[in-house]
Amino acid sequence: MTLVLTEETVMRQRLVAEAQSWIGTPYISNGLVKGKRGGTDCAMFILGVYQAVGLIPPDFDPRPYPAQWHVHRTEEVYVRHVLGWAKEMLGPPGRAPKPGDVVMFKIGHVHAHGAIITEWPNVIHAMGGAKVMPDDVSKSTTGKRALWHVPQRFFSFWG
Repeated sequence: MTLVLTEETVMRQRLVAEAQSWIGTPYISNGLVKGKRGGTDCAMFILGVYQAVGLIPPDFDPRPYPAQWHVHRTEEVYVRHVLGWAKEMLGPPGRAPKPGDVVMFKIGHVHAHGAIITEWPNVIHAMGGAKVMPDDVSKSTTGKRALWHVPQRFFSFWG
């Protein structure tokens, strides 16, 4: 039996590998520099990964934005940017998210935290006050990391 890898499958593998290469990058609002001497936040991390594999143009840059932009707003600014390059998809249980898809979590009034899915519910994301790290969000159930219990939206570059 021959395993046939589609272009989409290969690109999803590249996205996950690139996301993994950011692990350990410190959290810095508005940052877009990979590595232990760099820094990024959740939005710029996703942007950096998708730009590195060529799915988002290198000149797209939504900065600057205030670190706490989501606290007193109701406009889904982050979602609007994501919809510029990805399609919103049905999430679980209707559709199993795929590696390389993006999940956004509602924090405050809007969907203000994003992550790249490696194998749902496992993601890689930049956590405020920490760094880019892998996480099983089904275990993120208390305090500031109660991501499993907040509204989620799912996005994919592929329809």
